[in-house]
Amino acid sequence: MKYLKCFALFLFAAVTMPAWGENANEDEKYPEISFEKTTVDFGLFDKEHGDKVCWFVFTNTGQKDLLILSANSTCGCTVPEYPKNPIPPGQKDSIKVSYNGSTRRVGMMKKTIAITTNCKINSCYLYIQGEMVEKLVADRVKPEEK
Repeated sequence: MKYLKCFALFLFAAVTMPAWGENANEDEKYPEISFEKTTVDFGLFDKEHGDKVCWFVFTNTGQKDLLILSANSTCGCTVPEYPKNPIPPGQKDSIKVSYNGSTRRVGMMKKTIAITTNCKINSCYLYIQGEMVEKLVADRVKPEEK
């Protein structure tokens, strides 16, 4: 009978213990990063003008200071620059991405930039894309790109 009571107590504790800590993190406040856009399309461009720069503007929509811990690209031709100082709640900032296409092969490109932050969901991704050609030909350029 003593073993039965101990087993019942153990079983009760094993079933209810995980629920004890469920609400522990609900009151914690986190920063949250919200980008105006996560993809920049350079469109069609020639190799002579292959070096491109863009900015990804974001806002800290959370309740604590936002820290960007790292920004890494999938290729050495893509270099992200990010703010090293904390971004207070409600404030905007940007990540500058430089693409050195003048030394690359012509063709379609899509590069990924992985951003690591102190947010609850600590990773997000930014993308740049476009098509580099040897030389632009007028009939290949869309009217809005001229």
